Amino acid sequence: MGLFIGLMSGTSIDGIDAVLVDFKDNGTSQIIATCGVNWTPQEKDMFNSLCQPGSNEIHRAGLAGNIYAEKAGELINNLLKISPFSAEDIEAIGSHGQTIRHEPDEGFTVQIGNHAKLAALTNIDVVCDFRSMDIACGGEGAPLVPAFHKEICAIPNRTRFIVNIGGIANVTALIPNKHVFGFDTGPGNTLMDNVAQRFLNQPCDKGGEVASKGDIKHDIVNYYLQDPYFSKRPPKSTGRELFNKDFLNRCQRFNLLSVEDKLATATELTAVSIINGINSLGPRGEIYICGGGLHNNFLMSRLEHYANLSNHTCLKSIESIGVDPDYLEAYAFAWLAYKFKRHSPIDMSWVTGAKRPSILGCLYPHP
Repeated sequence: MGLFIGLMSGTSIDGIDAVLVDFKDNGTSQIIATCGVNWTPQEKDMFNSLCQPGSNEIHRAGLAGNIYAEKAGELINNLLKISPFSAEDIEAIGSHGQTIRHEPDEGFTVQIGNHAKLAALTNIDVVCDFRSMDIACGGEGAPLVPAFHKEICAIPNRTRFIVNIGGIANVTALIPNKHVFGFDTGPGNTLMDNVAQRFLNQPCDKGGEVASKGDIKHDIVNYYLQDPYFSKRPPKSTGRELFNKDFLNRCQRFNLLSVEDKLATATELTAVSIINGINSLGPRGEIYICGGGLHNNFLMSRLEHYANLSNHTCLKSIESIGVDPDYLEAYAFAWLAYKFKRHSPIDMSWVTGAKRPSILGCLYPHP
């Protein structure tokens, strides 16, 4: 038995998800407990401000890393309270950290979080910085979860696409007799959230309610789809360095729309780019959605519309195949910590473009 905790704070900067997983000797695993905590508006602003160049960045990033460690430490204590285990039973924490820059073309990615402090606060080993070795080996550093998707979602003779819609959307292709494949399709929640924050003074368009009242401007969607990222061949990954307010401001007509039309149009761009990304792989199959975007009813309706037009078998929540849609990524980082502790290299060549398998992560042993 190997007990591991996975932590995930995604591009949407909503909060931290935590999951406690038992990885068994027979190759199976079981979720023991889950919980999460939201970032406060002030904390969210702090992380958001670090995603773009600004003054005194190193100092602010150091303070933000401390806050991540403190909040994650408290979350882990709460997770253990609702489980039958204590810190002494846990082999390691796999912590993604909070991404503030992702620049694979420049040879680096930055996920902040004072993980030495987290190890000291919890008395549990912490494995972190999973993306840097992949980039060092010539990869994009993201997405990292497709290898995990293969372990828990693949079925022989069934084509499945696992779509995670966080701030950025990514797809994993599980196609029989082919290597697992995956890439970032483009925006997930990030553009919709940006509009909601600027024009509704809300963190998001909850349930897609405002977007559902707007008119989709397909000509504007098509304008944004001309961005070279969408036609770039995988492996590829992206972040809020590209899909942000400046991206939306490229189209002057977008700025003249009502907030309802802005949200409907931004939602459509997310839906079309996801389905286009899946369709670029060729085969049609089952599409399973996870991540925060699953809770946006308008987005899900648009995805279902395009999935049907494209003759995919189905489009459903990943919960329909027995996987918790809100904790899948945290689960994946528990698995990555498990792989690190077992000194197991992971072959990401067909996903990130890494030139060779490597052991992903760095270790902070607890004091």
